Amino acid sequence: MFANSMFKKAFIGKIADCLNGEKEGLEKFLQFYRKSDIQLDPADQNFIESLESSINNDTAFARMFLRVGKETSRSYRKKLITNLIYNHFITGKAKRRELNNNLGDEEDIVPGFIVVSPTMRCNLNCAGCYSGLYSKGNELTEEELDNLFAEVRDMGIHFIVISGGEPYILKDTLLKLFKKYDDMFFLTYTNGTLIDDKTASELGRLGNVAPAISVEGWKEETEHRRGKGMWNNILDTMGRLRKNGVLFGISVTATRNNMEEVTSEDFIEFFMDRGAIFGWYFMFMPVGKDPVLELVMTPEQRLRCGERVNHLREKYPMFLADFWNDGQAVGGCLAAGRRYLHILHNGNVEPCVFAHFGVDNIREKPLLEIVNSPFFKDIRREFPYNEKGNLKRPCMIIDNPKVLRNAVRKHNAVSGHSSPDSLVDDPYIAQWMDEYAERFAELTDPVWEEMINDPNNRWYREGREYQELFGYSRELESSGHR
Repeated sequence: MFANSMFKKAFIGKIADCLNGEKEGLEKFLQFYRKSDIQLDPADQNFIESLESSINNDTAFARMFLRVGKETSRSYRKKLITNLIYNHFITGKAKRRELNNNLGDEEDIVPGFIVVSPTMRCNLNCAGCYSGLYSKGNELTEEELDNLFAEVRDMGIHFIVISGGEPYILKDTLLKLFKKYDDMFFLTYTNGTLIDDKTASELGRLGNVAPAISVEGWKEETEHRRGKGMWNNILDTMGRLRKNGVLFGISVTATRNNMEEVTSEDFIEFFMDRGAIFGWYFMFMPVGKDPVLELVMTPEQRLRCGERVNHLREKYPMFLADFWNDGQAVGGCLAAGRRYLHILHNGNVEPCVFAHFGVDNIREKPLLEIVNSPFFKDIRREFPYNEKGNLKRPCMIIDNPKVLRNAVRKHNAVSGHSSPDSLVDDPYIAQWMDEYAERFAELTDPVWEEMINDPNNRWYREGREYQELFGYSRELESSGHR
């Protein structure tokens, strides 16, 4: 049915009309779903149930979709629905599942998406930026990026994250590829300074790109790190994107110094008022040579950060994700091909954007072979990385640092930087990480135990069926439930 072009056209048009910024539109979407014979997998069914509950109770989740309808143009919504929902999450997921079933080894997998940093060059020089550690030469050519996008599309992947560096340094190349791969959807992490009127207009016309604009806090904090004039530059860019009906959001690095302000209600309300639909929260990570440890949130701050983001998520119609505190929401660490991986500007492939070690290069091997390399497989075998299966401390870098160190040493994985990475090579940093992980375990293990033993929680109530939505299949030894 999904392969039928007439059904696809009707399906996309119907949802685009329903996603019109009105509550009645969302209700019509649910009616359309009930009357159709669409068969959804458990994860998609869970989404439908959550949306229906939110509509009935008038909560932030449904109101977020109303904002999408109001902030984006109909043509943009159609492309969003076509590429991200239909191509990636429906037909693409089926293709990935089929390919996965046909792989020879039961441990072999197909990732859900990829992150690509086509350049590590940037027009700014922000303190503490992880991408600033990389060399800047030997970038992938337009032809190589073209071949990569075609390769992952053949794997059923229709969602690509573009990072950097500042990706819009390669504006002409990327816009050309975004146009060519108009059946795919791209999320771009950007400082926003190179998205001028012409670029914003083109993004609105293409409809398959969502920029995530980096902010550090209010004007003082943002300009302290990014330079004078950057605050107004960012706001001007948001205005241009909003004018052209482009879905966009913010990307926030939470540090020991700014955590309270970037998770405040005033902060979220400010960027919502400027049209931001989503917000990604990243924890400042002590990576590279001589990392700045004093910027890392304390374990206590990090726990509070997660609580505050969750409060904001429940109150405001904005899609918010805290990548270091939402492990239980996505089934744990996504790295090493379990859900995604990171491809550098020079073709080297890393487990994730913050784990700066690699063994293979896409210039030498097919991506699917790299995904299922011994290096990546060994990391995946350690999942969920700790004996309690605690997904509230999901990270192999800072929560379970021995996992990354052991894999790097076993496979002689090399640092992507021009200098050694202190995560593995510096005994002082390794001890600091171990002590940090131990303290965070003390804080979160009791919370995890309570959660998975709560009869009202889906982890307990639905057991393996719910856990498998995330590929989480390891027995929770301490809980004693199936």
